[in-house]
Amino acid sequence: MQTDSDLGVLFLIYEREVSTGLILVGSFVSVPPTTASKFALGARVTDRTTGYIYINRGTVAVPVWESGQISTTIALSAANIIAMYATPVAIVAAVPGKAIVIDSMSFDITRTSTAFSGGGVVAVQYDSTANGAGTATTATIAATVVTGAAGRTITARIPVVQSDIATASITGIGLYISNATAAFAAGTGTASVKIAYHLV
Repeated sequence: MQTDSDLGVLFLIYEREVSTGLILVGSFVSVPPTTASKFALGARVTDRTTGYIYINRGTVAVPVWESGQISTTIALSAANIIAMYATPVAIVAAVPGKAIVIDSMSFDITRTSTAFSGGGVVAVQYDSTANGAGTATTATIAATVVTGAAGRTITARIPVVQSDIATASITGIGLYISNATAAFAAGTGTASVKIAYHLV
């Protein structure tokens, strides 16, 4: 592990290109540096505070850091599933100054003999707007996936096309899971939501 006087002691260097000496892998705190002629194209740096990975998609002369793919899995209790109509459940916390863009989502539910009833389509959305009325980020999941017979199923959904959305509507805003129409009721099953995403 090395440091570089131009990048400061908080930037740690783990790997360099042999032929050029350019940084391939490193880590930082707070903001990825944009110092010219230090980073290889495709260099990967990690924010030690958040764990987020950034990749240099610019040039050696002008690094431009874009988020690498991040994944997270959130458990949903029966109480979460029943309440998420009025109180959407947080999936990914807001990242100041960044928009969270979903790459994929899966919904893994284990239903019991005490079935859920009611409800409406389920989706991951920007912000905690009740009743599934936030800006959708994924295709919806039918209510019958939640209210079905006892057993475990997995449902995968692709991201919806986001077109010409005002940055203020998605930047610095977290992702939540909610459902439309009405609350689910009665069930004792559990679920988990797995999200793969990147930041822009």
